[in-house]
Amino acid sequence: MSTDPLTIETLVPHRGRMLLISEIITLDDQQATATAVVTEKWPLTTLDGANPLVLIELVAQTAALNNGWELIQREGQDRDNRGWIVGIKSARLFVDCIAVGTTITIESHNQFEYDNFREIQGVAKIRNQIAGEVTLQLMQADSSVKN
Repeated sequence: MSTDPLTIETLVPHRGRMLLISEIITLDDQQATATAVVTEKWPLTTLDGANPLVLIELVAQTAALNNGWELIQREGQDRDNRGWIVGIKSARLFVDCIAVGTTITIESHNQFEYDNFREIQGVAKIRNQIAGEVTLQLMQADSSVKN
């Protein structure tokens, strides 16, 4: 299926200054690659640059791209667009600060999936150098359960 009608906003629940992803590079039901450009409006960012903890959020948002796409394939465009509860299994950050204006390339891969649980492996790169390696565990509420 073509992803042409899909946008980042269709796939990721974040809005405003919390939406950090700038562009989708590749996307399918198991992986995604995206870019993000650091701005002074990002959380944890000053004029000196971004705290590398934002790399964890970038991996999570990149994972939301492919997991959102997979959900649309399964349930259609009008699906319940609930976000995921995200746990950090591990994170190795190799930079101290990321300058405003820096382009970051983020890759995420679904390593394991069972029902509404996923384990994601992600890598964030700056100029082809690894800036962070992150493993996330995601859980989504069952949309068939009504409050």
